[in-house]
Amino acid sequence: MGENNDNNGANMKNKKLNFAGTAFAVLSLLCGVPGPLIIKYIAPDMDFWTQNFLRYVVAVLTMLPFIFLSQKKDFYSKELWRKALIIAVINVVVQCCWGAAFYYINPAFVTLLSKSSILWTVAISLIFFADERPLVKSWAFWASFIIVIIGLAGVMVFKQDFSTKASIIGIVLTLGFAISWAFYTISIKALLKNEDSVTSFTIVSIYSTIGLGILAFWFGKPMQCVNFSGNIWFLLILSSLTSISAAHVTFYSAIKRIGSSIPTLVVLAQPFLVLLVSQAMFNEHLNGPQWFFGLLLIAGAGLAIKAQEHVNKN
Repeated sequence: MGENNDNNGANMKNKKLNFAGTAFAVLSLLCGVPGPLIIKYIAPDMDFWTQNFLRYVVAVLTMLPFIFLSQKKDFYSKELWRKALIIAVINVVVQCCWGAAFYYINPAFVTLLSKSSILWTVAISLIFFADERPLVKSWAFWASFIIVIIGLAGVMVFKQDFSTKASIIGIVLTLGFAISWAFYTISIKALLKNEDSVTSFTIVSIYSTIGLGILAFWFGKPMQCVNFSGNIWFLLILSSLTSISAAHVTFYSAIKRIGSSIPTLVVLAQPFLVLLVSQAMFNEHLNGPQWFFGLLLIAGAGLAIKAQEHVNKN
């Protein structure tokens, strides 16, 4: 009787942990929605170099107090700072491509194309991690690869202004983001696997802020921030707190509780939530073929995640 009670208690605990993990995954999804919309909305008020820099300044200023209050000793590790520097260099490329893309094309389209990063992450992992190489023999992986490529091609080709210069630049920047994000994800797995995620992300953000600041002062006009209205500052801070700080922290929290597959699958819904708001804000619409190929792209990315999860279990 006592043993049954213990088992029941353990099951209840697992259910609570799974619920918490799922809740964090959904929160990560919701926190990732305002960022693309705000970046696009305030684009006329500042260049993307300045916007990238200021958003990361806010993120760092938000996270540092938690690091100091929690007295994390690993924050002072020279080895961790060396590893974080490599990742930050990649992250600067990621942020430049991501922020700039919204200055050429609309938010939902950017977020939809960006989800191809999942496939590139899995594919590039085959090169760097021996435990991922059994994926080469997985029919699900190759099927997902073909499906995502077809979905990407369809979403782009059926864009009404596909051939315009702005669309081409925006698409190239978004695909640049997707591929560099894949390298960013892989570098985290390779270098920070055993490090505290909050501390690591804070250090990466510090380096990234410095890099983005250099670019902003070289190519942009960061001093224009002194003339920003209160509304612009509010939106800038909101996008930083939600899409950078909160989205990352809740995503890491979800992964620790329920693994990486489910949170990543949940976040695949982001483009469609962004589109719901973008329709009203920017009159953005996907036509029939784009909906079809967009869903195909998401389905292919989801299949890639499941294929990777299945191979890693065997």
